[in-house]
Order: sequence, then C-alpha cells, then structure tokens
Amino acid sequence: MRILVHICCGPCGIMVLQRLQEQGHDLTGLFFNPNIHPLAEYMKRREGAVRTAERLGVPMILADSLPSREQQWGDAWLPDSGSCEDHAPDELPPAADPVPWLRAVAGREKERCIFCWRMRLRKTATIAACRGFDGFTSSLLYSRYQKHEIFRELGVEIAGSLDLEFVYEDFRVFWQQGIVLSKEWGIYRQQYCGCLFSEYDRYHRDFSRMRGMDAASRPVKGEK
Repeated sequence: MRILVHICCGPCGIMVLQRLQEQGHDLTGLFFNPNIHPLAEYMKRREGAVRTAERLGVPMILADSLPSREQQWGDAWLPDSGSCEDHAPDELPPAADPVPWLRAVAGREKERCIFCWRMRLRKTATIAACRGFDGFTSSLLYSRYQKHEIFRELGVEIAGSLDLEFVYEDFRVFWQQGIVLSKEWGIYRQQYCGCLFSEYDRYHRDFSRMRGMDAASRPVKGEK
C-alpha cells in the first residue's frame, strides 16, 4: 500500500516508518506541523524529521516548501486562512506561520489538542488523496501522550470522506526502541509537544520552583 505518513518529529517517526517498512508498504513522509512554536523549535524538528527519513530511505514532502496554495489549511472553527498567492521570499510560508494557528485556538486552548490532530490529519489526507496514495497515518500514534481512541476516530472519519484508508497501529509498544535509536542517531529530541501552551505545561513547575527559591533567598523585612 502507498501510505503518506505525517511525521511530527524525528524521534516519533523512527519506529513508525520502520514498522510500516517491515510490513512492505511504500512510504512517503510529510512534515506539516503549524502548531510547533517558536520558529527555532520548528526548524529543529523539521531537520530531525528529514534526517530520520533520509536514514530510512523514505522520501519526504516538506509542507513549507510547497506552493502557497498547497500549504493552506482550514480548521474546525475557521475557513482556510490566508491567500493562495505565493508568499514573498522574506515571509514565513503558511505551513510555518504561527498567526493562523494562534488565532484558531484563541479562547479554545483546552480543546487545542483535538484541533491539532484534526488539522494535521485532514491536511495529510488531502495531500494523500490528491497525489494518489492509498492511505495515510501519523507518527503521533507513537506518542504515549496522545489519546488514541479519539485520534483513531478522527482518522477513520477523515479517511471515509476522501475514499482513503486510515492506517492505524498502536506504535506505543515501540516507545523504548524509538528512544534508544533516536539517541544513537543523534536526532533532536524535543521537550514538549509543540505549541507554546504545551511548552508552558512542560516548564511551569520549573518556573514555580525558581520563583520559590528566589523568595526564600530574600531577607525578611527588618533583618540584616
């Protein structure tokens, strides 16, 4: 089967690509992740995904390198954002521009994960349908932090609307193997899911501890 594999980052892609290759599928990777912020983080994960795909001999589609009209994405709450005209060389391409994503989740931060899953699955499926793939899947199915039941329902729903197959497998069983290989290969390993809100969730305890230490080190009023 020809499968388009959405890749969120290098470490998550390793075992998904390997497993599907072992099953005899013809794979192409897709890096489409407008939720990853800031841009420096986006660039690191983009490079990691490319390095992983190259190591495994899998061709890659980088969404931010496609013509602007092919980068456009709609979401659950807003119509397709931006213009279909090609972006200027000094502008961020639509697939890497943080503004549409931040606008889309504003006021809906607690629902952002379902929105991100749907957005990326739908874009992957659309590209797969347009380019003659038989099915699609995502390296997000490797992560222990995603809700597989909801993710699978979204994938099946989207696949049905485009006459594709959503390829589901619980790749979490390969979690430790992926960690070992990503370290051996020197692939960048991220510390949070992707968006600025998840970055806060990851580091807010460290920040609170730092503030607590600052407060403890200040002299009490009246002391010398």
